[in-house]
Amino acid sequence: MSRPLDDDEIELTDQNEFDLGFAAARKQLDDLLAGDAPAAGLADDAGEDLRGVGQAADGRIVATVGAGGRLESIELDPRALRAGPDQLGQQFAESINAALEDLRSRTTQAAGEDQVVDPHVIAADLDQVQNVLTEHVASLTERYDDAIVQLRRQAEEG
Repeated sequence: MSRPLDDDEIELTDQNEFDLGFAAARKQLDDLLAGDAPAAGLADDAGEDLRGVGQAADGRIVATVGAGGRLESIELDPRALRAGPDQLGQQFAESINAALEDLRSRTTQAAGEDQVVDPHVIAADLDQVQNVLTEHVASLTERYDDAIVQLRRQAEEG
C-alpha cells in the first residue's frame, strides 16, 4: 500500500515559480518607471485618448505627448529658428517638459486624484513584500520538511 510519505520528495512550494512571478511583476514595474508601459487607456471627456501639449518661445514651439510620455509631434514656427542652437534646444526641452506636465495633470484629472499611484512607491512596496514572503516561504518549507522527517520516523517505528 502506498502512502504519501513513501514518495521520495514532496514539494510544498516551487521557489522558482515564486521568484519568476516576482521577476515578472518587477519587469512590468520597471517598464512603467521607464515610460515603456502600455497606454493606460484613459480618455478625456470627449472620449479622445489623453495627450499633453506644451509650448515654448511664445508659442512658436509646440510639443505634443501621448500616453506613456511618448513624443508625438513638435510644431515649429520658422521664426523660432532665429534663436541660437543652445536657446533652441532649451526651448524644445521646455515645450516637451510642459507637454509632459500637461499630460500628467490631465491623467490625474481623468483618473481621479485618489486613483493615481506613484510607481516608485509600488516598487518599494513590492521589494518589501518580496523579502517578507521569501522569508515566510523559506520558514514554511523548513517546517514542512521537518514534519515530513518526523512523520517518516514515526512510520518506520510504528
